[in-house]
Amino acid sequence: MNQEPVKPEETTVIKEGAGSFTGLADSHTVEIIVEGKPVSFQFGKELKQAVERIKPDQQVEFKYEEKAIEGDATLKQLILTGITKSEAKKSDDNSSEDKALPDEKKIDVTLEGEKEQRTAKLVRGDGYSMYMFEQFTFDKEKNLLYMNVDPRFKVRIEKRTSDFNLDDLMLKGKAELERHGKVTRLKESGIVGTMKGSRLFLMVQDKTGTYEYIVKELDGSGYIFHVDIPQGEAADGFAPLAFATLNTIKNQ
Repeated sequence: MNQEPVKPEETTVIKEGAGSFTGLADSHTVEIIVEGKPVSFQFGKELKQAVERIKPDQQVEFKYEEKAIEGDATLKQLILTGITKSEAKKSDDNSSEDKALPDEKKIDVTLEGEKEQRTAKLVRGDGYSMYMFEQFTFDKEKNLLYMNVDPRFKVRIEKRTSDFNLDDLMLKGKAELERHGKVTRLKESGIVGTMKGSRLFLMVQDKTGTYEYIVKELDGSGYIFHVDIPQGEAADGFAPLAFATLNTIKNQ
């Protein structure tokens, strides 16, 4: 008796690509311009949050698989398995981008209701640069920005990939701040000044001071700012100067 040959199992091949994100075609389809041509990709609910974080015309990197459409072997359905915003490549000391950054620049800051410009100098952290006012010192090894007159006033900077999970970060932020007291999450309408537009703003105030856990997207990457503002004479000026500094962050 002749037996039919056993067909080998199909293996899933994951491919990679890059392009310009156009937007949602429908609730489960995105369009990406790849090598000058619009291409449609299907996605499942596990990628919903990642897709919603990407804005039109942003550069993206993605992974996908091809599935044959039954009845027509020439057609392929493209299924996304992962997508992230493209991050700026880390530059070395000799790169043209790095050289283009001036050593100093004027930064707008509002103090006691008055808007003014102050000179800030360029400093570099782990994968990013920013412009810091003379009132601060920056510890590159610890990614720590603190006031010269009182180092208790400080911000620890934590860089994340662009596809961070906001729900996970909220849980971590609450766990970090709860030792100070009851945690409050500020709504968008309650976030003022240079931290407006933050994806997450958690805060605790007690008799010792104010403590904050802020998540914000800057230059295509996510950043977490762990902020300590103790009671003291420097409290009023610290936040406006520190937050103006943080808003100058650029990926390196």
